[in-house]
Amino acid sequence: MDDFKYSNTNSEEGLKSKYNSALAILFRIDILWKDAHRHSRSGQYDKWNMDLDRVWCELAADSTPEQLQNFDKHNMEIAKIGIKKVITPTGETKIKNKHQLYPKIMAKEIFLRVLQNNQGKGNVYEESIDEYMD
Repeated sequence: MDDFKYSNTNSEEGLKSKYNSALAILFRIDILWKDAHRHSRSGQYDKWNMDLDRVWCELAADSTPEQLQNFDKHNMEIAKIGIKKVITPTGETKIKNKHQLYPKIMAKEIFLRVLQNNQGKGNVYEESIDEYMD
C-alpha cells in the first residue's frame, strides 16, 4: 500500500463525487425516525435517545455551530437527569424517571425535526404563485 500514490487530476477544484448520496441519507433518516417512534411508544427511552443521536449524525454535517450548541444543550439536559433503570420483581427492566426524561427527549426530537425541515431534508412546502412572484 505504500506504493499507492493519490493523483488528483483536477487539483484546483478537488475531486467531486459523480453521485449524490441525498436519497441514501433520506432513507436512513426515515428508518431512524421509525425506530425513534417505536422506541418512544414502547417506553425504551435510552434507545429513543440513541435513535435521535443517529438522526443528528445524519444532519450534523450541514448544521451551523449554533445548531451544534443547541444539540449539545439538549444532550446535557438529558444527561443531568440520567436514565435511571430499575429491575422489577418480575425481572423486567424499567426506566424509573420517565416523567422527567420524556419532555427532554421530546424537545430533542422536535429540535431535530425542525432542523431537518430547515435543511430541506424533511417536509418541503410549496410556495403559492403569489409568494413565488414577490
